[in-house]
Amino acid sequence: MNTGLTASAAPGKRTPWQIQRAVLFALLQRDLKARFGGRWLGGLWTLFEPLAHVIILMLLFGYLRHRVVPGIPFPLFLVTGLIPYLMFRNLTLRLMSALDGSRGLFGYRQVKAIDVLVARAGMEVLIYSVLFVVFLVALGWTDFQWFPDRPLHLAVASAVLIAFGFGLGLLLAVLTDDLPQLRVFVRLIFMPLYFVSGVIFPLHSLPAEFLPWLLWNPLLHLIEIHRGDFVENYRVIEQVNLSYPAALALVTLALSLALYRVRRRQLLAR
Repeated sequence: MNTGLTASAAPGKRTPWQIQRAVLFALLQRDLKARFGGRWLGGLWTLFEPLAHVIILMLLFGYLRHRVVPGIPFPLFLVTGLIPYLMFRNLTLRLMSALDGSRGLFGYRQVKAIDVLVARAGMEVLIYSVLFVVFLVALGWTDFQWFPDRPLHLAVASAVLIAFGFGLGLLLAVLTDDLPQLRVFVRLIFMPLYFVSGVIFPLHSLPAEFLPWLLWNPLLHLIEIHRGDFVENYRVIEQVNLSYPAALALVTLALSLALYRVRRRQLLAR
């Protein structure tokens, strides 16, 4: 099978940075081909999952139950919660198992396990960034707000979400490499996480006694901040802040990189 890495196998006089960049680009191309298989159906399926989520939830809550969220249109409420959640989920879970189908690539001395993980993360971020733009264009076409009120702060919150998802995915990739059966348990955890991250329900509509427990979830903070940055009129409760998930993301990222450094040779040897 052509991996697209043959050019990087003979680096010549290229600098280490040029070699690294070529490796990451080839791995990204490989992941895109594996994900979509060169078929338009793969691209449609990637779009269909979040689109089906939004349509079903709009019908269930918007049409049947007439849900109204103060300060933000309900379709925009769903999109600004669902896309960040799906990006975080897929970033974490796909990184967790990214090394399984890439062992053969480690025969190239330029390819390291971290390269495979970075390329996989880049692909997920690219896919969901494009999906977010597609949804925003669709919302603008239907006369909803399509541009965020605080774009710079939204970009920072998105960077924190990506860093947290990458750190957690890298940590799980290293920890479950010898115990892949644990991945089933991790995937099960993401099912209740969907319901406790504010994807469907605004925080100010929930009973006050539940909030102290829910606020331990950093993803909930990030999703609420995404909505508040997108629509300034959306009421974000004062307990929500960016410092908590940012600190947790930095700790997770540092821990995962340290653990990867300790285990990097074992990851390549398997």
